[in-house]
Amino acid sequence: MRVAIDSRFLLPHLEGFGRFTREIASRLIQQYPEVSWELLFDRPPLPKYTFGPTQRNVVIPPQTRHWTLYEIWWHLSVPFFYLRKGAPSALFATYGIVSKKVAEKVPTVAFIHDVAFARHPEFLPRDWQAYYMRATRLSTRFAQRLITNSLSVQHDLVELFGVNPEKIQVSYSGCDTEFFHPMPNLDREAIRRAHAQGYPYILYVGSIHPRKNPERLLLAYDKLREKYDAPLRLLMVGRFMFKERTALSSLARMRHREEVIFHPPVSDEVLLRMYNAAEAVVYPSLYEGFGSPVAEGLACGVPVVTSRVSSLPETGGEAAFYADPYDPVSIAEAIYQALTQSADERRRRALLGLEHVKRFSWNATVQTIWENLKAIAV
Repeated sequence: MRVAIDSRFLLPHLEGFGRFTREIASRLIQQYPEVSWELLFDRPPLPKYTFGPTQRNVVIPPQTRHWTLYEIWWHLSVPFFYLRKGAPSALFATYGIVSKKVAEKVPTVAFIHDVAFARHPEFLPRDWQAYYMRATRLSTRFAQRLITNSLSVQHDLVELFGVNPEKIQVSYSGCDTEFFHPMPNLDREAIRRAHAQGYPYILYVGSIHPRKNPERLLLAYDKLREKYDAPLRLLMVGRFMFKERTALSSLARMRHREEVIFHPPVSDEVLLRMYNAAEAVVYPSLYEGFGSPVAEGLACGVPVVTSRVSSLPETGGEAAFYADPYDPVSIAEAIYQALTQSADERRRRALLGLEHVKRFSWNATVQTIWENLKAIAV
């Protein structure tokens, strides 16, 4: 049995799709050594992305970092450079996209992480939004099986794309609770000195992108400081993406802009310590398919503030504090509640969070993916 995995997001610096691909591909290869696994790349992969002896890397040009090249890769390159040499038994479309031409030749399982482009088209350039709409319509029609990482995304596919709900299985993205865990003996002061000018901080992790709501978070921080006067910083870890000037314009209008720290992405090891040293994790996104920072913050036993929209209540459960993401006053109030809760309430919510995130198991997600691949393999 040969199974192909779209592995193009296994890049030197991993973000959402890349992290997902690493967790899924490594576990599939290690847990099912009887299968010949073919990882499809658009450039030579780094050695660290070899996960076992049954893995074969296939490099298919061109390098795809624009939607026009995505189209070429799926519609021309994969059929010509890969499938003409013999189709695999099944294909795992790691981030939910597969062309009609490929899906008609190879039974495909597509994992759809979100449909933000459909819910919030204003947050993408028009050509990208049109591409994702077109590609998702094709994928949801021609892939044999669909998996989503939340009930929220399942509902979106049914409502916005007319997908039969019986074609969709929900399997939450994982949270590695062996890695992301409470660190009671951590030197919090050292982390503060290294990353937050020596101050206690609330932590945002994610790209600085309009859909993630950084502008209202900055406004909310100013509102928070009207009633919360203890030393504090807002530490925002992530890279700027799309309409960077909008966030910087909001920053320039802040009264407490000197308390905002923009930090580039960090390694998982540093991120673990940042979570554990934070006073709270804040993630007021306007739309998420899952919301990994919410799960990771809870897994570290830290108070989490997030939005009561899309999948985020599924990810945060009863442990998180919730806000209306369109209202900076609501965000500020939720952060204030998280920062000023009693020690007993903090412990209670921490325990709730640690229990809740147990449902987000990478092994369970891998098992779901494998069962679907095995069911359609030829």
